[in-house]
Amino acid sequence: MKFSRWLYCGAALAAIGASPVMAQETAGSEGPAAAVEDIVVTAQRREQRLQDVPLAVSAFSMESLEDGKVESLLNLDGKVPNVVLAPVGAYPFASAFYIRGLGYADVESSFEPSVGVELDGVYLSRNVGAVQDFFDIGGVTILRGPQGTLYGRNTIGGVVSVQSRRPSFDFGARAQATFGSNGRQELRAGAEGALIEDQLAGKFSFLTKTYDGYIKNYDGRDMGAQDVTSMRGALLWTPTASFDATLIVDYTKDKGTGTAFENASLPSMVLPGFGEPADTDGDPFLSHVGDDIFSDLEALGVTLNANWDLGPVKLTSITGYRKTDTEVLSDFDGTPTPFMTVHRDETHDQFSQELRLASNTDGPLTYVVGAYYMTQEYDIATGQFGTVFGSPTAGSTIYTQQKADSWAVFGQADYEVLPGLTVTAGGRYSKEEKTFTTQPLFYPNAETFEASFDDFSPKVGVSYKWSDTLMTYAQYSRGFRAGGFNGRAGSFLAVGPYDSETVDSYEVGVKSDLFNRRLRLNAAVFTSDYQDMQQSVQQLIPGTLINQTLVANVGAATISGFEAEATALLTDIFTISASVGYLDASYDEFMADLGDGLGVIDRTYLPMPYAPKWSNSVTFNYKDDFDFGRVTAQASVRHMTDMYTSFSTLNATTDLTMRQSNTVVDGSLSLELPDGRWRVSLWGKNLTDELVINNTFGVGNLLASRVYQPPREIGVDLSLTF
Repeated sequence: MKFSRWLYCGAALAAIGASPVMAQETAGSEGPAAAVEDIVVTAQRREQRLQDVPLAVSAFSMESLEDGKVESLLNLDGKVPNVVLAPVGAYPFASAFYIRGLGYADVESSFEPSVGVELDGVYLSRNVGAVQDFFDIGGVTILRGPQGTLYGRNTIGGVVSVQSRRPSFDFGARAQATFGSNGRQELRAGAEGALIEDQLAGKFSFLTKTYDGYIKNYDGRDMGAQDVTSMRGALLWTPTASFDATLIVDYTKDKGTGTAFENASLPSMVLPGFGEPADTDGDPFLSHVGDDIFSDLEALGVTLNANWDLGPVKLTSITGYRKTDTEVLSDFDGTPTPFMTVHRDETHDQFSQELRLASNTDGPLTYVVGAYYMTQEYDIATGQFGTVFGSPTAGSTIYTQQKADSWAVFGQADYEVLPGLTVTAGGRYSKEEKTFTTQPLFYPNAETFEASFDDFSPKVGVSYKWSDTLMTYAQYSRGFRAGGFNGRAGSFLAVGPYDSETVDSYEVGVKSDLFNRRLRLNAAVFTSDYQDMQQSVQQLIPGTLINQTLVANVGAATISGFEAEATALLTDIFTISASVGYLDASYDEFMADLGDGLGVIDRTYLPMPYAPKWSNSVTFNYKDDFDFGRVTAQASVRHMTDMYTSFSTLNATTDLTMRQSNTVVDGSLSLELPDGRWRVSLWGKNLTDELVINNTFGVGNLLASRVYQPPREIGVDLSLTF
């Protein structure tokens, strides 16, 4: 089913076709006119209306998340222009955001992500554990483009900020049961209220989920199954009118059977030579895995957020601790043959502290200054098995350990030099020290390496408010991704370090509320120049025929594009939201070392992964009250053009790693009874049953495999609130 031509026009129709309707309704209405909802965000580390922030920002309120059946960051894929969510390997609880063509989809903890994900203001330093099921979430904000000044390291592509709901002093409780396709059963519940009147409030919420998975193995096993238990407790303390502190503790345990890959190897590869040609049974959801694969996660987080109103300034402290334990057994060849099976056992700990001082007045000068510290440590044991390695590497294990300390000071000031004209200037100095220990294949002993990295990330900008409903802005910003060591190195020579990656980004945008705020239209044009770009390359381990996957500074790239978002309140009960994103992404220079003295080759011609030229969406929302209750209906259509899902030289000769142009349709229909307590919702995802490649995996000329996104899924939610 092809909606692409219609969908390209969606954003324009939301603005143009709706205009006469809005004008007529406004002229004939009495009393306050309905308007597009205002959303308050903290994108610049202080509370502002979304329309007052001179940045490319998308925000989702709690209500919009519920109406759209968004219960994980995974469900945001394609809903924001130029934002793609890429699955990471065989980890159901790990994904990487690609924003404006930049991201890094890997579970290897020695590699740094390109997009920062934070939970309640605490930066999550690794892809693993960053994507979990939502419950009791207050909102999600996505900032596009480098955010080095206020967010710091590894936000070179952008930031995804998730906020949980704070406790209320009013008693409340809610429960929601979900039943859906493929054995999906979920229960979300929580309660909150005052523990000490006007001083201490508490909240406790939990989620349980079982899911059989959507892939069946040839021997009858369910692949991709999950058994999840999550809990979150929070305390809000307000001893005075000028001070508040919130303590949040969250815990998640996720046990599953792991992702089953489909063998997609070319006839010329090594795997077919072992009698395992590509899977041609015609069923993308039937796997042929021989190993008892699994994926287990246990995560604990503690966050303390304190705010002290000192009159002209506000002091904020955010303290965070997170511990993540994962154990995963993956069968990357997707065949009954024990060809490439990898076992990975990892423990990761991080502690962070941020202090911010922000102006608390409405004067012409507003500012925020602060300091940040983070320390993190991980231990990984990676066992590699299978005939692909042969003697002596079969059954061998790579041990790696790293400790990293990061410091930063930052500040940003906005000054209104003339009425409506504001100049912005800021900067952040960051320093990072890493100590890395590894014992690669073929080496009987371990060695330790040390390196440090520093960077100054400035930002300058100007914005002009033509009226209360129209603002234009222009800005320059710099971001960096810290350098590091290669945890998959097969020799000490390949450990590194590799250098930091930097970007200089330029953006011009407009934010507008039109027709008495019944139409919201925001747009931005940008170009970004990347230097010392970090990219995965495959090299031969010296003296062997075995590939090692490394990160190297391969050269430079330029990514340009535009994006627009529109929300039109056609009537008081019917809303259309549309978005369009365009990317022109290419390498300017890509020089890759083949390893083992084979020389350096030019790979500048290769396409960038997860960088579709067009990413578009349209969402229709209907909400009205009747005698029997409130009816809410929503339908969303998401379209992306062709894109590659992994980086490989195969991209130059075959479409093996390409996710072809696709259109995905989701929908929901809800009824809330007049008492506001009971609500029932019918929902469906991928209603047209579109076949979409999720991700691919390839190792040189050895093998290639892939896995698909879920087929059509339908279900029902039953909610009770009191």
